[in-house]
Amino acid sequence: MTRTVPPGWDHAPSATCGSVGEHALIHWISTTVGAPASKDVLIGIGDDAAVVVPRRNHVDVLTTDVQVDGVHFTRTLSSPADVGHRALHTNLSDIAAMGAEPRVALLSLGLPADLEAVWVAELVQGLVTSARAAHVHLIGGNISRSPVLFIDVTVSGAVKPRHVLRRGGARPGDELYVSGEVGAAAAGLAWLQHDAGHDDGRLGQPALPTEIEAAILRYRRPEARVALGMQIGRNKAASACMDTSDGLADALRQLAAASGVGVRVETATVPVSPAVALVAERLGADPQALTWSGGEDYELLFAVPRRARRRFLHASGRKGLPLVTRIGLCTKEPALVLVDGAGTETVLPGGFEHFGGTA
Repeated sequence: MTRTVPPGWDHAPSATCGSVGEHALIHWISTTVGAPASKDVLIGIGDDAAVVVPRRNHVDVLTTDVQVDGVHFTRTLSSPADVGHRALHTNLSDIAAMGAEPRVALLSLGLPADLEAVWVAELVQGLVTSARAAHVHLIGGNISRSPVLFIDVTVSGAVKPRHVLRRGGARPGDELYVSGEVGAAAAGLAWLQHDAGHDDGRLGQPALPTEIEAAILRYRRPEARVALGMQIGRNKAASACMDTSDGLADALRQLAAASGVGVRVETATVPVSPAVALVAERLGADPQALTWSGGEDYELLFAVPRRARRRFLHASGRKGLPLVTRIGLCTKEPALVLVDGAGTETVLPGGFEHFGGTA
């Protein structure tokens, strides 16, 4: 694959991380990031540690997420810039689920010595571009030699204490809403994996349905619902919130467990990506697994008290925010059930879990 040399990169395209060296990589990253253009950051990249000014009357929200080659991404299915974008937005999604505004990020890289250094430069360029679009400042990090490629990002956000969203606030009778569509990223990944295994030249061709193109983009370039999370938090319109990074089923289970409630989900109302049916039909994939357990859509699941419904719909209906859909209720009984149009009940499927696949 031909590498796109980022601006300011003056090493040979074939140079490895081992030959370029840690200090040269750090120098290029600091030059690319530049001086912090925010009054929130007193000291950015270049010192032993960064210095950030706390927001008055706010609390800090911290999250970290690691992306491991062969576990969270595959280099044959995503560009380096895609991987950088995903590494940032997986963290932004956690910040969004807390109702916070992201501020600064740290980046740590574990790099095999024989990895093309320009691949790393493209990854960093993609992450920095995405960070600027999200008004997040990259202020430091670390580089280490590693037998396995990994990208570890930490993001800090700020929120007023009374605006913090948590998983554990739902009560029986609260309505459940989810943003956007579910199953898109899982469908896009399934299609990419099939193409990689068959190499039939279809990927990116005009004949590829737009629904599948959109699903592939959703997998490669997820968009954390930061603005939506902030709006709902500021309006105190939800009793609980969680992102769907490990699938809608996992989010429902964890929100229910943290809140001490059950859930009753109406399957006919769940906003399933149209790519799910197409991928299931063409590849023989399980549409239920793609919908409930696939994950990586990074949508937001909300529990909303009925008395706050109008406030929630007003806040979530602002221009530019993703559509939210009511999908069910929290119940006093601890059961986790799906109900179809005929009234038939089934147990909520499991979500993705490391070391166990689908839990």
